[in-house]
Amino acid sequence: MIKGIAAVFAAVLFFFVALLVTAQTTGNALLAYAVATLVAVGCATGLKRRRIAAARLAVSLSLVAGLSWAWFGASATYTPLPDSPAVRYWDLPTGSRIAYVRTADTVTHSEPVVLVHGGPGAPTSSRNEFAERLADAGFAVYNYQQVGAGQSSRLDPSEYTVARHVADLEAIRLELGVPKMVLIGSSWGGQLLAHYLAAHPDNVAKAVVASPGAMSSNSFGDGSLTPNGNADQRRKLAAHTRFAATFFLGQVGGSRAARTLISDRTADGLYQQFVRSLDLSAGCRNARTIERPVDATAGYSLWVNIATVSSASKAADPRPALRRNQTPVLVLRAECDYLRWEITREYRDTFPRATMLTIDGAGHSVLADEPAETAAATVAFLTGGALPAAPYTAAEQPWH
Repeated sequence: MIKGIAAVFAAVLFFFVALLVTAQTTGNALLAYAVATLVAVGCATGLKRRRIAAARLAVSLSLVAGLSWAWFGASATYTPLPDSPAVRYWDLPTGSRIAYVRTADTVTHSEPVVLVHGGPGAPTSSRNEFAERLADAGFAVYNYQQVGAGQSSRLDPSEYTVARHVADLEAIRLELGVPKMVLIGSSWGGQLLAHYLAAHPDNVAKAVVASPGAMSSNSFGDGSLTPNGNADQRRKLAAHTRFAATFFLGQVGGSRAARTLISDRTADGLYQQFVRSLDLSAGCRNARTIERPVDATAGYSLWVNIATVSSASKAADPRPALRRNQTPVLVLRAECDYLRWEITREYRDTFPRATMLTIDGAGHSVLADEPAETAAATVAFLTGGALPAAPYTAAEQPWH
C-alpha cells in the first residue's frame, strides 16, 4: 500500500516537472503534456511492476493530465481597454509601441505632465477625471500605458525590466521634445518614477507620488502591506485559486512555461478578477465608500507584472542617488492605503525637497477615488500656489 502511494506521488511529481521543463524549452503545450504523461507513466511502470497496478496508475495519470489541461487551459473573462479615437501611439526607439491619451485644453504651462500608472501592468482608464482637472489648470497631460499592458505592445516577459520601463519613459520625454517634464506616479508608478529620477536627475521639473510602492526591494524585506492588507490578500488568494496557481507558475516555473500553458488573455483575465476582489482600504474604519467602476481593471496584464516585479527585486537601489536629487517632490499619503505608512514616509525622507500632504479617508487608488482633492493639491504644488493644508513632517503616521 505504502509503495503504491509512493508510486503515485512520484509519478505525479515527475509529470509536473516534465510538463514545466518541456513547456519552458519547447513552447509547445501539446508536446509538453505528451512528454509529461509518457515520463510519468514510465516512472510509474518502473516503480510498480505488476501490470494491472501500472495500468491503473497510467489511467490515473492520464486523468491528472486532463485535469491539469482543463485547469490551466480554461479561459477567463478578459476586459480590454476600450478602443477610442482619443488613443494615440508612440513608436519609440526602444522598440516599444506605447498607447497614450493626451488631455489638454488651453495649455499655459511649458512642462507636460506624464502620468505613470501602477501595477506593474495596471493602466488607468482613458477617461481620467484627475487628468481632466489638471488640464483645466492649463497642463497638457499624457496618460500612457506602459509596455506590456493595455493597448501598448507586448514583449517576451524577459524584456519587461525596470531598465526597459525607464528607457521608455526617457524616450517619451524625447518624443515630447522638452528638456524637463512633470511626472506623477501612483503605486508601482512611484517606484518607477524613483528609478527614473535616479537615472535622469535633471529631466524632471517636479514630481508627485501618490500611494507609492516601496522605493526599493531592499526597503522592506518583511513586506509592504499593512496587517489588514496582508490578511485581505491571503483571503483573496485562497478564493482565487486559479490566479494563485498561475501567479506561482509564472514566478517559479518560468515565464515561457507559464505562457505556453496559459494564454495571455486567460492570465490577464485571472489577474483582473483577483485585483477587482481586493480591498484597497483593508480594515480602515474611516474608509470612504467608493464604488469602483466595472472596467476598473480593464487592460491589466499579468506577465508584465510578474516579470517587472522580479526585475525590480534585482535592480540597483535608487536611494543613494535620490538623496542628492534636488527635484521638488509632492508625496501624497492616503489614510486608508493598504501599503504601510513607512513606505510613503521613505519618499518624503529620501528626497531633499519633498513635501508630504495627507488625504483623509482615501485608499490606495487615491488619484482615481479622490480626483478633486488630489488634483487641487497637485495643481497648487506644480504652480507654486498655496497648498490646501500644512505639510506633514512627523515620523509617526498621522492617523491612529
